[in-house]
Amino acid sequence: MTMQVSITARKTIIQGLKLAAGTILAVALSKSLGILSPYATGTIALITLLSSKWETVRLTLYRLLTYFVTVAVSWVVYRLVPLPIVAFGLIMAVLYWLYNAWHLLSTLAVNGVICSHFMTYRDFSPDMILHEFLIVLIGVLSALLINQFYTKRTTERALRAWMAKSDQELVAILERIANHLDEEPAKVFHVTAYEESLTKAYALARDFEENTFSKHTNYYVQYFKMRLAQCHILKSMLWELRRMPMNPKQSKVVTNYIRYLSRYILETNAPLAQQKELEKLMRQMKDEPLPATRQEFESRAYLMHILLDLEEFVACKQHYIDGLSEKQKAAYWQN
Repeated sequence: MTMQVSITARKTIIQGLKLAAGTILAVALSKSLGILSPYATGTIALITLLSSKWETVRLTLYRLLTYFVTVAVSWVVYRLVPLPIVAFGLIMAVLYWLYNAWHLLSTLAVNGVICSHFMTYRDFSPDMILHEFLIVLIGVLSALLINQFYTKRTTERALRAWMAKSDQELVAILERIANHLDEEPAKVFHVTAYEESLTKAYALARDFEENTFSKHTNYYVQYFKMRLAQCHILKSMLWELRRMPMNPKQSKVVTNYIRYLSRYILETNAPLAQQKELEKLMRQMKDEPLPATRQEFESRAYLMHILLDLEEFVACKQHYIDGLSEKQKAAYWQN
């Protein structure tokens, strides 16, 4: 929890400083070039800086291209409806319809700022069009420059720490499940806190991927996505454990397997041996004598479901390993 608060606080402070730097840079450049509305460039920089690094690159291109669409629509509508207030509203509606159809609604706010200038000055001369283009250009380029500053090393260290922490917590959860099968009456527990922690780590991994231009940065996203999938399987196992009427004698074998599995949780372990051991265990379970009572029958059925969950749990890790490229393994497993 302390680590989560620290990362969030650091990101908030850095983002605020980037917003300040970007808007100051945009306004200062505009003033030096004699732009009539210098603070409009700061507003555009502000809007653009609220995006990730990759998104800023995309938005820079889209906002420059849609600028000319905005100029054309503004000129046509104003010629048809020469009342600036009414024309402005109609232009916003037309731009919304166009950019919604093109999946470019993220450009609407910036184009709204530009349209307001055309309605204020009622001037569509070449000089005015160039002037407004410079406003957009300065705003998005200032944001693009400032957004290159990203605490990559700090964020990556936090992700590595979160991975180590999630591995340790997963081992502890598996141990508790094993104990659950050993004890009667069983102690009820949940994995909600673990799931919440993974969700926050996954969000940070997505942020890291969107804000770095390095190769293979989706490694962390894939890792935490895999752990979240395993967490959902654990929830299913706990649901079955809570409903199992009794712990049949076969549960001891499953308990031993879970404790064996917990030793191979680390991110770099390909669970081929664990898969083979589980297949052997499932064949062994099928050769067991038939249950003598209804209670034992129901418990054995739940136990078989738990084995199937474990099979999915292990397969989930293998699927993650299979999805990694050799370059990713070389980059992230070297230590």
